Amino acid sequence: MKTVTRRLLAFALTLATMSGAAAQGKPVEVFADGSFNAAEVTLTEGDTMLIRGVSFSTPVRRDVPIRSGDRIRTGRDGRVQLRFADGAQMSIQGGSEFRVDSYVFNQDRQRSFFELIKGSIRVVSGRIGKRDPQDWRLTTPTATIGIRGTEFTVDQTVCPASGCTDGLVSGLKVAVIAGRVAVTNLAGTVEVPAGTTLALADAQTRPTPAPGSAQPAVTPARPSGRARASDPGLTSPSVGPAPAASGNMEPIEPGRFGER
Repeated sequence: MKTVTRRLLAFALTLATMSGAAAQGKPVEVFADGSFNAAEVTLTEGDTMLIRGVSFSTPVRRDVPIRSGDRIRTGRDGRVQLRFADGAQMSIQGGSEFRVDSYVFNQDRQRSFFELIKGSIRVVSGRIGKRDPQDWRLTTPTATIGIRGTEFTVDQTVCPASGCTDGLVSGLKVAVIAGRVAVTNLAGTVEVPAGTTLALADAQTRPTPAPGSAQPAVTPARPSGRARASDPGLTSPSVGPAPAASGNMEPIEPGRFGER
């Protein structure tokens, strides 16, 4: 009886805490597994889908916080904007599939691991990564992206085996608005500074400039398996100036995010 009473009290306390945090528009702690909700939805429009595990799917709604493990899909007219617990912001554009792999932010731990399966996102980084850049990571089919405190866009095009249509080209584009990012694939690592765009055709290809950029002098990385952004032996080609946004995404002004 005492055990049941304690469980009921704990459940009531959890509901009260979640209700209070929700009223303030903040992510809340999930007491059942000791983890935190990752983000609140600040904007959703068009065709969207939130997939949680194997038993929960719904259009993305502003009253449903995003958790670790959640997957977000957007139709061609869909868009979702998120604000994470550490202050980071992310805009998921139309035709995208995005997953929060692992997110923790408290006094003891921080981790912000994401996956962009396809499509386009815009990112303004938060407090995670400022203490240790290894705590922030975005994985795509083409490369892994690390941050140094920044604003940037990522556009990952995935084509079927029969090839791309509508003039699309398979691969990854990373455009940096402020700060810099480190992009790593099997060929090596390159740091991309503000005002430039990096293009990668696939996971094995050396970095090349985006169309319209100056031709970089590419230096091969070590032929020793998967490259790591933190490996001091990796060399970085320079990249020329390129548009600050890729695809059909709206430009981001430094210091502002997702405003229309």
